[in-house]
Amino acid sequence: MDFRLTPEQEARKKEFYQVCGDLNKKKPPQYIGIESKNDNDECWEFHRHCAREFGKRGWLSLGWPAEHGGSGDMMDKVLFSEAVGYYGVPGVDEFGVAMLAPTLLAAGSEEIKKEFLPGIAKGETMWCELWSEPNAGSDLAALTTTAIRKGDEFILNGQKTWNTGAHRADWAFGVYKSDPQAKKHQNLTFLLCDMKSPGVTVKGIPYIDGAHIYNEVYLDDVKVPAKYIVGKEGGGWAVVNVLAGFERSNIGLVYLLLRGMEQLVEYCNNTKRNGVLLSQDPIIRNRIAEMACGLEAVRTLAYRIADQQNRQEMGLMDAASVKIFASELMEKMSHVATDILGPYGQAAHSKYAKMGGVWESIYQACFVPIVSMGTNEIQRNIIAWYGLGLPRMK
Repeated sequence: MDFRLTPEQEARKKEFYQVCGDLNKKKPPQYIGIESKNDNDECWEFHRHCAREFGKRGWLSLGWPAEHGGSGDMMDKVLFSEAVGYYGVPGVDEFGVAMLAPTLLAAGSEEIKKEFLPGIAKGETMWCELWSEPNAGSDLAALTTTAIRKGDEFILNGQKTWNTGAHRADWAFGVYKSDPQAKKHQNLTFLLCDMKSPGVTVKGIPYIDGAHIYNEVYLDDVKVPAKYIVGKEGGGWAVVNVLAGFERSNIGLVYLLLRGMEQLVEYCNNTKRNGVLLSQDPIIRNRIAEMACGLEAVRTLAYRIADQQNRQEMGLMDAASVKIFASELMEKMSHVATDILGPYGQAAHSKYAKMGGVWESIYQACFVPIVSMGTNEIQRNIIAWYGLGLPRMK
């Protein structure tokens, strides 16, 4: 592909950065990381405000077909994600916009598309993912939560866990065992569920610092209309694989790290230790240069995936490669940054916190992308099996 942007793309990129930069100036003081939106009421309202701003400009439906209100292509979507990630502003529902919408476009009925895509595009409906269970995460097909059909509805029973933002979401998408007698991978159904439905109970799983991001969700005889199937009954595993590709190929994380690195470079250029600027320390210079090379490499990978998506050629291996690279780069960068900052790297919500405490926040969360969306060990298996054609271990 040609990695140079056209004049039109350059103009759109400038507009994306302008609007996100303006929104960045309105951030609440408590907002120090993308997960803050789920923990704090004021941050949540800021998230919804940004979503409406993006929605009215048509930016939440970039790359969608025109008949569903879309405009632009996948490269526009990547450029928008760059701006959002660079300024670290919320407003893009990672579940509704980044995962569910492209999945509905690929596998949803026309009725479902007409009902749910407009709310996502306008930034009005927020979603969560009812995916993992206490004994089913990396091996998602081993889940036990059931969705048993009775006439024109399904009855959901069971427990889901590690559900990001479930206490804030309006709706949820999830996968459930709909035929206890069928073979593994052939017994699952993908359903949409109103989080206000009777029988849905959400219980928070607090971070060690008290932040409320994750949840457990209990489903007790929850009724879901059968019209909310995505794909086919019993064909949920195919839909899971479609959604997983979109879930793992997000570039926003890359530009959040880029912004953090630029701030770290500025800090090193203006901070002395033992009378010498940190930027003059050859070890620090080498470590930051290594981070910059990694960021450029993963950005190029993300651009390549956008080009593949435009041509309907993205495979599971391609999304897995970006997921591994970006998540492990985040971990390395957070360790390097907090090491450089020293004791200041442990400060957040404090006058002593440097760069607003962003690296403390990233450090605490850096393990999440490595484990979530399918562990990196699982991703390496996907690359081996589907990309390289290597045999499975017996």
